[in-house]
Amino acid sequence: MFKPTLTYLETYIWSGNVLSGLRKAATENNFIEILPAIASSSYEPGARHSFAILGDKDLPEMIADELGNVQVKGKEKYYLPVSHVVEKQMSLEFLDRVYCLAPCLRLVMDGEESSGKHLYNFFQFEIEWRTSSMVDVFQQGEKILKSLAQTILDNPTIELSEIGLRNVKALAKSNYPTITFSEGHRLIGNSPDLKRDFTPEEDEKLTKLFDIPFWIYDYPEGVRDSIYHQNENGSYDTYDLMLPFGYGELTTGGIRPKTAKEIIEQSKKLGKSYSMTYAEWKDKSQIQTAGFGIGLERIIRYMSGCNSILDIVQYHDLGPNRTISKDFFKMKENI
Repeated sequence: MFKPTLTYLETYIWSGNVLSGLRKAATENNFIEILPAIASSSYEPGARHSFAILGDKDLPEMIADELGNVQVKGKEKYYLPVSHVVEKQMSLEFLDRVYCLAPCLRLVMDGEESSGKHLYNFFQFEIEWRTSSMVDVFQQGEKILKSLAQTILDNPTIELSEIGLRNVKALAKSNYPTITFSEGHRLIGNSPDLKRDFTPEEDEKLTKLFDIPFWIYDYPEGVRDSIYHQNENGSYDTYDLMLPFGYGELTTGGIRPKTAKEIIEQSKKLGKSYSMTYAEWKDKSQIQTAGFGIGLERIIRYMSGCNSILDIVQYHDLGPNRTISKDFFKMKENI
């Protein structure tokens, strides 16, 4: 079903063409590119963070025990980005529509290292603009992805596999369906009143029912680990764009909280820390936004038709992704 493992040359070519297509689509829709922040002094609510340690001219001191546990001593500590969700909102104090290519680092949870969908460090094509309408989000997201698909289809230098061509053509279709979180559970035989997220197996089962991308929205409390606007029905105005044929989630986003109080209350439910910088900015600016992040490696995997997201790890990337499956990279070196 899937294309054989990509060569490193193919990985570079696919990455470059998809990035060009996404930037073209964003520009067509009047989005301005901003620079992502590499590190932050502010905590991202709900995120499982890693940290950057800065020394004082000398390298920070790193001490590892026999189990691999590390202690680092340095001068300053910063949070590394898990997303760029707060920063892109704050840029809209000056602009109406923005996007950026944001580097992200998150822990790989149990089982995710073999999913073919998860990496330690990855990139999000982050999009945000001034709106409070989910209908607006669904239409805008579809426009960007249709434009990307058409750019790839029109490029004579890209060799599409049979499965890749099917996938790209599906992305180029119009009128992506929308279903509620409850409807998603009902479609796979669960109770529509279920208040937990889809398991990886359920995620695959649900997306195999579709031959076109579709949106899931209206999530109940307790499912998400990020903060969004809570609507009058008590559920949250957050959404995922799902890829068909079993590929699963591509984007996550939502209508942002409307007040500092909402930010602080939800943040406390998610963890011990919250960003007063973000909360204070919200009340000061009174700017309402929505957006989403497109997983760059996931969209490349989908469009190329390759089997594993590890295929999208580039040759020059010597970071933690290479610890997920050393056998995979040994095999790739030989193709």
